[in-house]
Amino acid sequence: MEVVKKNFFSGITFLVVLVLLLPILFIVRFSFDINYEEINYFINSKLVEYVKNTLKIALFTSLFSIILGVVPAYIISIYNVRYSRVWDLLMILPLSIPCYIMSFIYADFFGFQGLFFNFLSSIQINIMFDVLKIEFLSLFFALSLFPYLYVTSRISFNLIGNNYLELSKTLGLTRFEILKKVILPLSFSGIYSGLLLVIMEVFNEYGAVHYFGIETFSNGIFKYWFSLDNKNISLLLSLILIIIILFFLYLNVIASKVSKNISKTKLILIGSVRKKSIKSYHYIFLFLPVFLGFFFPFILVLKGAIASVQNYNFVEIIQPTINTIFLGTLSSFLIVFTSFYILKSNLFNKSSFTNFFSILLTSGYAIPGAIIGLSIMLGIEYLGIGTGFLIGSISVLVYSYLFRFISVSFFSLKSSFDRQPITLDEQAKILKMNYIQRVLKLHIPLSKFALIYAAILIFVDVAKELPLTLILRPFNFETLATQTYQYANEEMLSQSSIYSLTLIVICAILLIIAQNILNKHELLRNKKN
Repeated sequence: MEVVKKNFFSGITFLVVLVLLLPILFIVRFSFDINYEEINYFINSKLVEYVKNTLKIALFTSLFSIILGVVPAYIISIYNVRYSRVWDLLMILPLSIPCYIMSFIYADFFGFQGLFFNFLSSIQINIMFDVLKIEFLSLFFALSLFPYLYVTSRISFNLIGNNYLELSKTLGLTRFEILKKVILPLSFSGIYSGLLLVIMEVFNEYGAVHYFGIETFSNGIFKYWFSLDNKNISLLLSLILIIIILFFLYLNVIASKVSKNISKTKLILIGSVRKKSIKSYHYIFLFLPVFLGFFFPFILVLKGAIASVQNYNFVEIIQPTINTIFLGTLSSFLIVFTSFYILKSNLFNKSSFTNFFSILLTSGYAIPGAIIGLSIMLGIEYLGIGTGFLIGSISVLVYSYLFRFISVSFFSLKSSFDRQPITLDEQAKILKMNYIQRVLKLHIPLSKFALIYAAILIFVDVAKELPLTLILRPFNFETLATQTYQYANEEMLSQSSIYSLTLIVICAILLIIAQNILNKHELLRNKKN
């Protein structure tokens, strides 16, 4: 009977994973239909520009993110910083502002008719520069994305063994040498994992690069698919971008292997061996990322919303807000439920076959929304007559979110499951509890913090997602993200302010709740240990 149950759950799990992997399978299938002779001119003339611009933005954004994220993480981890938990909370708030909104806000502020140049003119200073450049766009991206690096770097710095630091001091290394030769090499894997998230977000970004007029892969996929009706070039760009993404993922595998080869015996949190009190100038490195990444843009968008309050029809704002909350709630529930089922099924069955495909499923977050949307549209067309009703439906939109964001839930839940006793299920079986009873009475209560935390993170990601929503949303179905983009794209930034403000407030509140849940979870773990 037990074998029959395992086979049943394995079969169901495999079917679920296979359905979720369809976007990848569609891309592979349609890649064979590309007529390279027809797009030979594009390959020879325009492709290099797309590759160069995309990698250039990724490089500059990575450099800026390292400065804004890694440096504060190092200071808070090494020095005795007062209210470190408050700083931890403040450092993640910029994630509540999507890249495209951050770019719209700063582009308006530094535009030729913006507040910055008007102020300079009022004091008779004539300095002009064009903010719509790759370098500025990369900085704006970094202001929104550096929390990824901050979080992963903070964890890595906190887990450096005391013996490494004491040995470094014995060898007479200076603090800079310890940072260069000990701390950074030991933390490289964690830093790169955060950097990888930043790079993936840059590859996914469409709204800002389109507004700035920069030719990137995401912008090109939209342009050639919707404006120029050239599926061949859209598919080609998708394939090349996937190859580039696989390269970065391969580097992450190498970094993880190198990290595992480094011994971390006698692990003591670095926070327990801080050397000196923080200097006053260190607070500059803590304050600037928070101020430029959250408070300053929040003040600007709040100012724009207040200035244009008489032009708003607040009834029109309610529906996009309801749509955003509806999509976020429905998607987060389905994604958390699906990932919980897949992970528990894998633990129950211990099938290497389904486990492999489950791991493959987590690659969805690395694939930009434009590619996922394109593959789903092509897949619906490929399935033929009788599937046309799926185009522009809520179900397909939620399905695309499920594929793209399930890895967020996977990693949160898996870390919780790994800390649960291995013998838990065996003891429950002795008490004659069936699988459903074990899940309801044991696994869900033990994983409640991870479930809520994962649901909140997915809600925020869905609320901010733009490319997927633009491609697959139903007709006349607007969210806060799409409304913000459409008004900004039409140079109506004042009208977009209220939608931006609403989205930022919702995401900021949820991120604060998520951070408090995480802190509470860690506190309980420390008490148990």
